[in-house]
Amino acid sequence: MRIKTLFIAALATVSFAASAENYIISQAYEIAVDGLRLPGNVVGSVSFKDCDICEMQTVRVTTDTRYLLNNRDVSLADFKKAVSSIVDKKSNIATVIHHLASDSIVAVHVVK
Repeated sequence: MRIKTLFIAALATVSFAASAENYIISQAYEIAVDGLRLPGNVVGSVSFKDCDICEMQTVRVTTDTRYLLNNRDVSLADFKKAVSSIVDKKSNIATVIHHLASDSIVAVHVVK
């Protein structure tokens, strides 16, 4: 009897988890560095094109936005300096992570 009760409880848990809805929290864009416009200040906006024929999107950044260079957190000033020194901006890729609920950029990542 005890095993039967545990089995029913486990089955109910599995079916409940299977019926849970999935939500998209963030959207990641991989874009060429030449299609990326960084903010002038830590509170501002990032503009980018996620394809050659797409229009520019502008999304706000906050003081919580992370700037990653070669998988290391850096300041916005250091990030901008490093990105501006990239010679082939069409071939280098930036990853921009957009938090959809807050409509803000969580992180911008470039590997040089």
